[in-house]
Amino acid sequence: MLVYKGTFINDKPNGEFTYFYPDGITKARSYFYNDGNKSITTTYHHSGKKMSEGFYSGKEKDNLWKYYNSNGILLKEEFYRNSKKHGIWKTFYADGQTAEETSWFNDMKNGPWIQYFPDGHKKLEAIYVADEKDGKALYYYPSGKIDVSGFYQKSLRTGEWLYLDEEGNLIKKEVYENGSMVNEMDYRKQ
Repeated sequence: MLVYKGTFINDKPNGEFTYFYPDGITKARSYFYNDGNKSITTTYHHSGKKMSEGFYSGKEKDNLWKYYNSNGILLKEEFYRNSKKHGIWKTFYADGQTAEETSWFNDMKNGPWIQYFPDGHKKLEAIYVADEKDGKALYYYPSGKIDVSGFYQKSLRTGEWLYLDEEGNLIKKEVYENGSMVNEMDYRKQ
């Protein structure tokens, strides 16, 4: 049973390599360059449709990686720098619309975090700082109007969290200290 085929120069992979499933169907193709230290790789579902594509530096992922479902639809994009998560990562709905964007810096979530409804309207906006939710967070109705707003500090809810109806009227307020709710006012009951 053939596992792979390719060429080595001085015990280092060089040029195109093809890897196989046990039944002989192509599992992956890699093109090695830079004395075998870098490669461009594409993996395949057993059906032959592309599963992923991206770059390696040594044995670590580098630069842009894309992932596809068995129908060939793009599901996710990831970025790496020096084998660490870095840049904007995206996930997609089946129609190609962006579902989520997460910012990474040096293997930690750092920067805007945005989720979207299938029609493209924002569902959530928040900020990560050093892998912790930190700062203002906004949750939206599908119409685009604000549903909930509040603040995180080190991933814990803090201060006032306001809940609005679709007309923008305050319906509930919660007050948090160190992630624990200390007060709640429900204006619908008044």
